[in-house]
Amino acid sequence: MNRIIVCLVIIFIFMEPRIIGAGQKPQIGPPANDEVQIGPNGFIMPLNRILLVRKSLEYCAIKFTEFGKDDKAGNQYAKYESYYQGDKTGNFAKANVKKKEAILFSPKPKWSIFGHPIVFGANEEIQCGSLRLWWTGKGALYFFRRYQQQGDYGLEFSPTIWTDISKVNVFDARLKWYGYDESRQRVNIPIEKLFEMNNIRDLIH
Repeated sequence: MNRIIVCLVIIFIFMEPRIIGAGQKPQIGPPANDEVQIGPNGFIMPLNRILLVRKSLEYCAIKFTEFGKDDKAGNQYAKYESYYQGDKTGNFAKANVKKKEAILFSPKPKWSIFGHPIVFGANEEIQCGSLRLWWTGKGALYFFRRYQQQGDYGLEFSPTIWTDISKVNVFDARLKWYGYDESRQRVNIPIEKLFEMNNIRDLIH
């Protein structure tokens, strides 16, 4: 039994995808507190701004409400709210919207195997109805789950300037939706400029 457990751990280690920006030539630092980072395989959102997620006609809205880190232990956490609208209308004002509040937790690795960090007790998955998103600290989210191979699984993200779910309109013409795109270069954008579409087109390929 112990041998089986060790083998499974090793398999998970080598299946684990790389972080946002992996394989890109231009190196861009982390976003400022008032910026969103758009990357080829994921986004980094600032506090209290809503990220819209869709898969086919399922919609989710996610907002991080608190980031934290234990400087001594190196553990990270984030609080978030998620709102799930799965009736294919995209209407977040309806009573059937499912709201969830939860805490994500990423402990600092205590040891490693073959140079790969091993952690236990982590909660790094955002739950939003039937949708699941991998979180890796602060506002970082991916288009795939932790042990999935990097690629397109049908998820699309749209960062917004909104802070209140009552303001959300998934059909707003100012929204820009992004799917997984390994050729897209990483860029940091001031959150207040997200809806200035001409500026965004100049930055994003």
